[in-house]
Amino acid sequence: MIKRTRWGLGLTGAVVLAGVLGVTGVYGLDRLGFAQRDSGHAWAQRIGLVDDAIERSEMSRAIYEWREAYGAANRSGSSEGLIAVGDRAVRLAELSSGSGYFRTEARYIYMHAAFRARAERSRDAILRIVDVFEKLGDAERAEQVRRIAENLS
Repeated sequence: MIKRTRWGLGLTGAVVLAGVLGVTGVYGLDRLGFAQRDSGHAWAQRIGLVDDAIERSEMSRAIYEWREAYGAANRSGSSEGLIAVGDRAVRLAELSSGSGYFRTEARYIYMHAAFRARAERSRDAILRIVDVFEKLGDAERAEQVRRIAENLS
């Protein structure tokens, strides 16, 4: 057993570091990260699967694919995917006409998309989100997002 001395802790740290470096040498540094940005448009493929499931009236499948699309859109790092996922949440809310879960999710996703669009400096994306909030009857959020667009000068 290693004693809790400066040398013992240093030796333990060296062994752990060697293990990590060994793993990255075998598998590559790109596999060490916990979350990676999606370089492609995996979210777009998932959105297509959501639309297909809705068209076939397979709500359970549509919800599953929507969740997968949401994850892919988050990983993409762009506002475009989040807007598409928010649009599908609104569609699912219309079809399920129940608890309001998807309507709440859509509002959250659109706000997330607005912040991403601000980071991208995409005034057009922000104004699209303003329109969506107005259509949803959420004047307060529409005004919040409109202020984001105004501050983009």
